[in-house]
Amino acid sequence: MKPIIHFALIQLRDIFFALLLTFIILLIFMGKSTFVEFPEYLDSVGFGVLIGFSLWKSNQLIGWIVGRNGSWVKNPTKTLAVSLTLSFLVTISDIFLVYYLGFRYIFNISLLDNLNIYLAQMFLVLSISLVITISFYLASFFKWWKIGLINQERLKQEAIQLQLNALKSQVNPHFLFNSLSVLSSLIETNSEKAKLYVQKFAEIYRYVLNQSDKDLVPLQDEIDFISSYISLQKIRFGDSLKVSLNIDNYDGKLVSLSLQTLLENCLKHNVVSKEKPLKITIDRVENFLVVKNNVQRKKTISQSNGVGLDIINRQYKILTGRNVEVFSDESFFTVKLPIVNDNSAQSD
Repeated sequence: MKPIIHFALIQLRDIFFALLLTFIILLIFMGKSTFVEFPEYLDSVGFGVLIGFSLWKSNQLIGWIVGRNGSWVKNPTKTLAVSLTLSFLVTISDIFLVYYLGFRYIFNISLLDNLNIYLAQMFLVLSISLVITISFYLASFFKWWKIGLINQERLKQEAIQLQLNALKSQVNPHFLFNSLSVLSSLIETNSEKAKLYVQKFAEIYRYVLNQSDKDLVPLQDEIDFISSYISLQKIRFGDSLKVSLNIDNYDGKLVSLSLQTLLENCLKHNVVSKEKPLKITIDRVENFLVVKNNVQRKKTISQSNGVGLDIINRQYKILTGRNVEVFSDESFFTVKLPIVNDNSAQSD
């Protein structure tokens, strides 16, 4: 029962507003004749309320019907076009019907016999009604269009973050698996080295965990980390691994753990021995960090540098819109990581 009473009270309130607006408009246009021709004035008020209220409610009903399924959110352009078309047709029909009935039963005039006299007045009412209706629909359109753009951007950012999280979730287990495999082999061959390896690995993996929620990290942090990572690998390979770090400018940022992933790929895909030492250089060339190694591929490993490099490239593409540059020949394999300046990073 309460919804019905609430609905009825709303309609009474709207009738009052229509009555008040009609009274003011007629007072302005009729002036002093308002009180001289009071009976005619009351007829005009009644007619004005009838046409104003009917146009208001018919267009309100169209808005409710068209928008009840959330169509403004899903497709504001189509909803605007449908709403305006229906509103135009209903407004014309409403004006003609109200004029016909109002003139017949309030003013005792046949509209059809005097159509040429009142046509201009009907057109004026139609124009005013359409201007008001179009204004409301355009306001709704721009409101929901803006909301739609905001929602699209939010969903885009969420999708990007999901991609990054998925890529990061591939890096950490990959690093952990490789490190534990090395540890397993060291335990069997050299227990002292295995103990030292565990200590170094614990320090390094703590850094990996701390960076897991970051997209970009300062170049200085990544270089400090990679120095520790190189020390860890030296325990395993000794002088068979030769890494040269040549960095004199630490401004900018790198994708988190990207440098470590590149070095891990070098070790995975190349022979490292006293007879064939693996030589890796890490240099800064303008806004790139260049990682270069001599090629001496393992026979049991695919010629591709695999998932790791692809993950890094996708992360750079998502975060900065830039690609990792790769150059390969029979002698050297080179990867250029873009160094991201603070003002060029899309996310951090």
